[in-house]
Amino acid sequence: MTQYRFSPSDTHWIFILLLLAIAAGGMFALLQGTPSGLGLVNDSAYYIEGADNLLAGNGYVRTSGGGELKPITHFPPLFSLLLAAFSLTGLELLPAARLLMTLLFGLTILLTGLSVRMIIHSAVWGLVGAFLLASSDVFLGVYSFALSEPLFLALMLAAFLTLAHILERRDLGWLALSGFLLSLAILTRYAGLSLAITALISVTLFLWPHPWKAVGALLAGAVPLPIAWLAYSRYVPGAEAVGNRLVSWHPPALRSLFEATKNLLTWLAPDDLLKTLPIFGQLLSLVSLLLLPALLLGLGWWFWRQHQPEATASSALTILLALQVPVYLGFLVVSLTLFDASTPLNERILSIAYLPMLVLFAGGLGWAWRWLAGHRPWLRWAIPLLALLAVAFSLVDGVAAVRQLRSEGQGFAHLGWQQSPAIQAVRDLPSLIIYTNKPTAIYLLTDRSAYITPTPSDAVTGLERPDFTSDLLEMQTRVLDGEAVLVLFGLRTSSDSDEVALYDLLSAGLPLLADYGEDVIFGTLP
Repeated sequence: MTQYRFSPSDTHWIFILLLLAIAAGGMFALLQGTPSGLGLVNDSAYYIEGADNLLAGNGYVRTSGGGELKPITHFPPLFSLLLAAFSLTGLELLPAARLLMTLLFGLTILLTGLSVRMIIHSAVWGLVGAFLLASSDVFLGVYSFALSEPLFLALMLAAFLTLAHILERRDLGWLALSGFLLSLAILTRYAGLSLAITALISVTLFLWPHPWKAVGALLAGAVPLPIAWLAYSRYVPGAEAVGNRLVSWHPPALRSLFEATKNLLTWLAPDDLLKTLPIFGQLLSLVSLLLLPALLLGLGWWFWRQHQPEATASSALTILLALQVPVYLGFLVVSLTLFDASTPLNERILSIAYLPMLVLFAGGLGWAWRWLAGHRPWLRWAIPLLALLAVAFSLVDGVAAVRQLRSEGQGFAHLGWQQSPAIQAVRDLPSLIIYTNKPTAIYLLTDRSAYITPTPSDAVTGLERPDFTSDLLEMQTRVLDGEAVLVLFGLRTSSDSDEVALYDLLSAGLPLLADYGEDVIFGTLP
C-alpha cells in the first residue's frame, strides 16, 4: 500500500481551514455575548449619529439640542461611513454595527494567524496566536462596543502585513498601497498617525538600503486623504480647530502613565490566577515595565548589527510590530499632553499596543521552540506547555467574559440604563429643549437630541471655560421659563465631590420635576 504524504499545499489548506474555524468560533462567541446589542458609550453616539445623518443626506454631522446640525470633526469619518454602508442592507444602525463588529473580529483573528505564521513560518504557532485572540476576554470586550477600535486594529494588521510583503519584494510601486491602508487607519482614528510614523521609521532605518524613494512612495499613498479630511475639519462651518483639538499644555499624571505601562500585558493575565496568586500579577507588572526598554534595546541592537539589512517579510513584520508599541505609547503621551486630556488609558485605548504584543508573543513562543531544539533540547518542551497554559487561561477568561457580557450588557446598553425610569420619563416628555450631563445616553436610548450642561472646564483641554457663567445663566433661565428641562444622571450621588458640587451649581434655584434617586429632572411642563 502506498503511504500518502502531506504536501506543502495540503498543509497550507489545512491551516486555512483551521484558521477559518477559529475565526468562526470567535465570531460566534461575540454574538453570544451581545444578544441585546453592542455596548454603547459617549463616543458610540457620535459614530452612530454621524452614520444616521450620512444616510439622511445631511453629511457627517450631529444634531444639537436645538436641532442645529453641527459638523463632527473630533472623530474621523471612516467608521461611520462603513456603518452607513452596512445599514444599506436594510438593517437598523445598531444591528448593522453588531454585524460589522462580528465580521471585523473574524477578520482580525484571520490577520493575527497570518501575521504569526509570517513571523515564524509555522502554521501551528499561527493557529495558537489566532486562538489567543479569539478567546481573549480583553479583545472580546473591545469588539463588543460600537466603537472604531475594531476597524482600526484590522487595518493596522492589514497595513503591516501588506507592507512587510512589499518590503521583501522591494517593489516601490506597491508601497503606495500600504500608504493607502495607513491613510484609512488615520481616517478611522487619529492614532493612525502612529502607524504611519512606525512605517516611516522602519523603512528609513531598518528595511530599505536607499529609503528616500520608498518614503516618497509610502507618503504618496498615505497623505492625500488625511490631509483632505484635516483641511475639511478645520474650515467646515462650525469647526473650531483641526480635528476639534486645540493645542494646550496639560501633561498627564505620572501615576496614570505608570499604571498604563504596568498593565501592558493585561491581555495575557489569567483572571483566576491573579485572584489566587497576587504575586503572579506583580510579576506580570514587572515584566510589563521592562517590556518597553527591552523592545527599544532589541531594535537598537538590530540596527547596530544589521544596519539596513536585506529585508524579509518575517523580519519586516517583526520590526513593524515591535516598533509600533513604543511609538503608539509615545503618541498617547503627546496627545494627552498637547491635544486631548480626556483620553482614558483603558483596555480599549491600549488594545492598539496589546495586539502587536499578542502577535509577537505567539511568534516568540515559536522562535523559542526552534532555538531550544539546537541549544537546550531538554528545555524545549516547556514551550508547548507554556502555550497550552496560555490558551487554557485565555479560554477560561473568554468564556467568563461572554457570560458576563450576555447577562449585563455594557455602557448605555446595560440593563440599568435600558430600564431607567428617568430615561422613560425623557421619552414621554413633550417637545422641549433638554439639557443633560449625558446627551449621548439620551440620543442612544430615546432618539432625542440634547444640549450638554455647562461645565467649568473643558475635559479635552483641561482649561477653564470663559463662558461658563453666562452659559449656566442661559440654561437656568430657559428651565425657569418652561422652555427646557434639566436631566442630571448620577451627579447627586456621585463619590466624586467635584461632581456633587457641579450638581448643586447646575440645579440651584430650579423647580424639581421628577426625582428617581440617582437621576433627577428639573423644570416645569407646559
